[in-house]
Amino acid sequence: MNWQADQEKAWEELSRCLQTSSSEQSLNVLLLAAHPDDETIGASLLLARFPKSSVVFLTDGAPRDRNLWSPAINGSREDYANTRRQEAIRATSFAGVSPQNIFWLGGVDQEAAFEISLLAERFSKAMADTSPVMVVTHAYEGGHPDHDAAAVVARMGISLLGSRSKPLLLEMTSYHAREGRCVTGEFLRSGSSPELCFELSQTDQQRKRNMIQAYASQRLVLENFPIHEERLRLAPEYDFSEPPHEGKLWYECMNWPMTGSRWRELATTALTEIQEHSCH
Repeated sequence: MNWQADQEKAWEELSRCLQTSSSEQSLNVLLLAAHPDDETIGASLLLARFPKSSVVFLTDGAPRDRNLWSPAINGSREDYANTRRQEAIRATSFAGVSPQNIFWLGGVDQEAAFEISLLAERFSKAMADTSPVMVVTHAYEGGHPDHDAAAVVARMGISLLGSRSKPLLLEMTSYHAREGRCVTGEFLRSGSSPELCFELSQTDQQRKRNMIQAYASQRLVLENFPIHEERLRLAPEYDFSEPPHEGKLWYECMNWPMTGSRWRELATTALTEIQEHSCH
């Protein structure tokens, strides 16, 4: 049985578990978030359901370009990164995540695509150290170049595990472009892979509000995201040499430094390198 078939079988078992309130709370979950706050946007319920979860942040959430900073931030880039680090510790504590279960791969916000191979190696080590049953990360949707980098890093990191037991790879929602506007709370291609939708109870919604409020530096951005439901799906297979959709990607609409063509060039180069490495 190939890896994708194994994933589909494991998804069937896990989805039954996730839909019951008495699910196994000791399940070891590892969430790979591109930035501090992405875990709150996409998987607050999952983290709270499984209190032994670990969160790995791909980047520090602090771009080099000050024009991309929150207007409330002063000081150096290092100061901004530290602010986001402290916010992440506080936010995830509402979901029961221990500070000892938070890891940082060392990427710079907006620049993860330039270090995909290095970040994948670090993520693979995090998985080897924590032995997760499932990994949750971003979909490849062109919303943010770091979200898309996380999608590649997760797959490369799993590949680097070699003969070790490989976790189930799931995706959470983030945001993407649709007809020139930003869409949140749903996947770009709904129905392309088995999907679960979780209605958040009043208690769950209050927890998510608390987590959002912990990210004071990102308040203006986070107020645009829904809090009444969250979605997970089995990660589909992607061709990272092709754009995720036609037309401008959301980060191109925002005139951020990265372009879709440049991102795909960096991603395919990294994937080629790992394929060559695995052949030796």
